[in-house]
Amino acid sequence: MKTGMKTGLIAALTVATATSVGSADIVYSGVLNQTADAATGPGTIDIMGQQWGFGHESGGPLDYSFVSANNSGSGVFVELSSLLVARNFASGDTIGTFTEVLNMFPTGGGSTNDNIVLYDYAAEPGGEGNFPSNGTGFVGFGFGGGVDFNYGWMRFTLEGPTRRVTLVDWAYESVVNQSIEVGAVPAPGVLAVMAVAGLAGRRRRA
Repeated sequence: MKTGMKTGLIAALTVATATSVGSADIVYSGVLNQTADAATGPGTIDIMGQQWGFGHESGGPLDYSFVSANNSGSGVFVELSSLLVARNFASGDTIGTFTEVLNMFPTGGGSTNDNIVLYDYAAEPGGEGNFPSNGTGFVGFGFGGGVDFNYGWMRFTLEGPTRRVTLVDWAYESVVNQSIEVGAVPAPGVLAVMAVAGLAGRRRRA
């Protein structure tokens, strides 16, 4: 291996290692764009054996979009003022052990399948929920037990006119009790950088 190529490869690996710190343990779904509405019924997803639901409930006085934690030991972060209204996190917010004081519901041996409201179209003004009726927001979630949890985020888009709810993507931190930044996805792998560096070396020799 030529000295220049070897030096370049070492530099590339150094950069890859540096950019991977803090995000190497994030598990990311990739773009899903999974949809659900009142007609199709709730959509469901599985994250590490935990079942989650989302969709729209309508009929009579009911007209709201929701997310639900369907297993004991998992929960959604909700507002302090209401256990059934989801907190809308912003990109860059931190979800983790310090966030837990802001309520994660339900967890432990509590009830499951409670619909946590994203937006309630039938509510009185001020009680609609925190997600836009026609836009995108982030749900914070956790799964585990006792004081040990894995934390993550889900991105949802609501379409008010059709009452359609779309799960865009999700991610969670695989290290227990490690916080995660909302919107964070895994950094590019070292192998990918090595492949690019090797290709550059072959081009130089050509």
